[in-house]
Amino acid sequence: MYWSEENQKVQNQKLEEVIKKIEEKTALQQSSLAIFDLDGTLFDNRTRTLFILREISEQFDIELPELSAVMERFHDHSVVEYVPENTLRRMGVKSEKEIKFIEKEWAKRFFSDEYQKFDLPLNGAKAYVTRAHKAGATIIYLTGRDVGRMLVGTTDCLRLYGFPVGIVGTMMLVKDDVTVEDEIFKGDVVDYLKRLGEVVAVFENEPLNSNILHKAFPDALSFFVLTQHRPDAPELDDGIYKLRDFKVRRFLI
Repeated sequence: MYWSEENQKVQNQKLEEVIKKIEEKTALQQSSLAIFDLDGTLFDNRTRTLFILREISEQFDIELPELSAVMERFHDHSVVEYVPENTLRRMGVKSEKEIKFIEKEWAKRFFSDEYQKFDLPLNGAKAYVTRAHKAGATIIYLTGRDVGRMLVGTTDCLRLYGFPVGIVGTMMLVKDDVTVEDEIFKGDVVDYLKRLGEVVAVFENEPLNSNILHKAFPDALSFFVLTQHRPDAPELDDGIYKLRDFKVRRFLI
């Protein structure tokens, strides 16, 4: 992905604008909310998928000869796509039987508490969320993960990497029903969030969710993180800023 110096300057400007708005609200003793998605926004979960695929290949090395063979020489996480089947085909797994088996094993692990610790924060994510929190914002982690399978692991992962979590000025919102689509869940919590205070910024990596939240909070700065998203996603609405990551980079004059 090409990212120009001009792109980076806009990223710097808008990220700093969020912090300034939070500080202004705090100075007036007014609440402010900063909403962050997790998967593909604060965290790169492709590393979780890679760990799981390697574990599956080792556990079922005889039953899955194609996966075992490609894992022997595989090190580049850029091949990991949103859909596991597409990832496996790009890696060189062609057997339909293997693919179906791997997908079931992957899902059991991926959507669980145990494996979230293998995600990696995006560049600058921890530092930026911490800055927003210290500036006075209530940090809202709004994620499509569900309470039954993933709440404990999500909290542990945030704590592991040093994000503010479980303390004053933070809140975690997850699904209580795993069957509810993410966009329905996030749309349904809008009214609740409006009662908590003014939303100053929203960070997402799914175009549909980003559009929904941008419409719900038109006065907030809305950001779309350029990682992965559903292959059937709609176009991003106007007025949403694109980010490569959360790093504010300085330039030599």
